[in-house]
Amino acid sequence: MSIVHFVYSYPYEDALLKLSGDKLTEKHSKVAVEKTKTAQKIWNKYEKQILDLFMEIYETKILEKRIVAYVSLIAPNSYSQPLTISLKYFADIGDNARSKRAFVYATIHEIAHYFAYTRYPHNFFNKLYKKVLKINLLGSHGKNLHYLIQAVEFGIVGEIFGSSYTEYSRNWVIGNSKGSEYRDSAKSLKKYKVPLDKTCLGFITAFKNTPQFIAEMN
Repeated sequence: MSIVHFVYSYPYEDALLKLSGDKLTEKHSKVAVEKTKTAQKIWNKYEKQILDLFMEIYETKILEKRIVAYVSLIAPNSYSQPLTISLKYFADIGDNARSKRAFVYATIHEIAHYFAYTRYPHNFFNKLYKKVLKINLLGSHGKNLHYLIQAVEFGIVGEIFGSSYTEYSRNWVIGNSKGSEYRDSAKSLKKYKVPLDKTCLGFITAFKNTPQFIAEMN
């Protein structure tokens, strides 16, 4: 039984379409429902391993019986609050292996945010984030946050799909991301050789207190 449930919401999609001046059609909803089913099937293949890795990396428990992830065909991005996965750029999710992986990567990224925001403030991830903020690691809130979020994303992708896929994903973000917070945090993860596996946050914890780290961050 899956914990993360992908749901297509007619009112949600209608509201997003209205923001862009469009209207929800029966055809759009029919396609969205089918793609939501496809997304669920793809996710189900990896969910147990992914959630087990989250529990290990975050040093937390997952008590939720059901986590709703809304699916949109037109949202410009995926979001963690409310948890929303955009399939706008994965139109061929049903038969393209790269799009299937990209969908899983995006879901891992947003769930990394979700677990950061919904867990006890003094859990491992949030304590580490406070220390990163105190040092002002990369100079802005978004970059500091995504240094850890992307470390987790790339770490889990590496465990699930292998190092070659996660190296490609990280390099793609560095070369193609339109937002500097994603690009610069990925660059820093590569520069400081943060492992592309489940030891990612542990590595940052061990490395952050060394004089070398403090000197290079100032």
